[in-house]
Amino acid sequence: MTLLLQGLPLLILVALLASGRAGPQLACAAAILATLPAAYLALAPGGNLGSFAIISALQGAWLALIPVGVMAGGLLFHAAIGHAEQSAITRPRDQSDTAFDTAFLLGPFTEAVTGFGVGSVFAVGALRRAGIAGAPGAAMAMIAQIMVPWGGLGPGTAVGAVLAGISAQSMALRNAVQLSAALPFLLGLFWWWCAAAGVTITPLRRLAQAAWLAALAGLLIGWHFLVPWEVCGLLATGPLLAARSLRANPPRNAAAWRHAAVGAFPYILLAAVLLGSRAWPNPPALRPLPDMPALPLNHAMVALWLVAVALLAARRDGLLLAYRALRRMPRTGLTLLLFVLLARTLANAGIPQALAAALAGAFGGLAPYAAPLLAAGGGFVTGTNTGGNSAMMPLQAALGRAAGLPATILPAVQNGTLTLLMAPQLTAVVAQLAGGVALAAIWRRLWPVALIGIAIGMAAVALG
Repeated sequence: MTLLLQGLPLLILVALLASGRAGPQLACAAAILATLPAAYLALAPGGNLGSFAIISALQGAWLALIPVGVMAGGLLFHAAIGHAEQSAITRPRDQSDTAFDTAFLLGPFTEAVTGFGVGSVFAVGALRRAGIAGAPGAAMAMIAQIMVPWGGLGPGTAVGAVLAGISAQSMALRNAVQLSAALPFLLGLFWWWCAAAGVTITPLRRLAQAAWLAALAGLLIGWHFLVPWEVCGLLATGPLLAARSLRANPPRNAAAWRHAAVGAFPYILLAAVLLGSRAWPNPPALRPLPDMPALPLNHAMVALWLVAVALLAARRDGLLLAYRALRRMPRTGLTLLLFVLLARTLANAGIPQALAAALAGAFGGLAPYAAPLLAAGGGFVTGTNTGGNSAMMPLQAALGRAAGLPATILPAVQNGTLTLLMAPQLTAVVAQLAGGVALAAIWRRLWPVALIGIAIGMAAVALG
């Protein structure tokens, strides 16, 4: 009975969202209410459910500040650079190359420097301008998050490594290998979505796209042997994005080179500020709740806002652009807030951990093979690498130790779960930005992503 109550909020959430009959806000609110009975059972003797709800709400609101702030900063940055500048970064010859560059290079590069799904926000706008909309376009925008372990210079990976007691560099390298194994399958899905969107890709162009993706995989793995893991996502996508742009539209005179430099400047500035902020040791930090993570002044959100505001201030129409960008935020911000509140309420009630322990127990001697399922569930429910790792990483590390596996295997499976690419909170945001696409329609395109991630996780456990 207790296990049923613990699983009820997730069942309600998924059922309402998949039915298409309830919006994300209503579905999330219903799931939060359904969490309270299980939370009441989990309270210590003498515990107060009202206090539990208030504390969970305060903690959730604080945790939501960062993803909402990063999302708003991303929209401001997107508005500041303008369509012309963005096309200077990636202006390929035809629609299929636009889609490829957006899904596998521009979106992932943006995700690497900002995190929290901003790569998908950039991607959905670029795809819509290219005439690729609806559920296929939204699905392409969702896989633009493939750099999640390195997103925003990797706070989730850092947290996960600390909780697992292992080297973040070693875990990130394993994640690079796992992602490289997933890329060919994601490319196949991408081609399927292109066909559904009416975008034709010739066999020769498919071969070329596969080669570029192989180069991305090689760079992502190789950089981990040379530089700190935090910047590997940025260094893997940035050079290829620049190369694709120069190959498609090589500057032929000084004016063209100046135009290309102007287009690239905002991205270079943002990357420089983000990287420079990492050189600031022990910056001041805001911590209103003692048990919650602090917000340091060198956080990616702060850097993103500084650069976006500076770029907007340099434009005559900066205030108008900011207003147009942020007028979409109330609904988007409410969606993110509700999902973070749900994740925090679930975690405070011990529900993810209890469900994970029950699932692991059901596998018996094959318990390590539960790791990809635990990671998939944690990633889908929390929607953030930090949240999923916070809830599941201790269990994953314990499972690995009990099974006598190398210390990085199960933590890397947790840290690189592909269900983060289809988490309901960001799917809801992308669906709204894509013009009100139904979540169920997007998930009908995305469900193979979860199977790919689980299969690669199982292979990682088997190969050791």
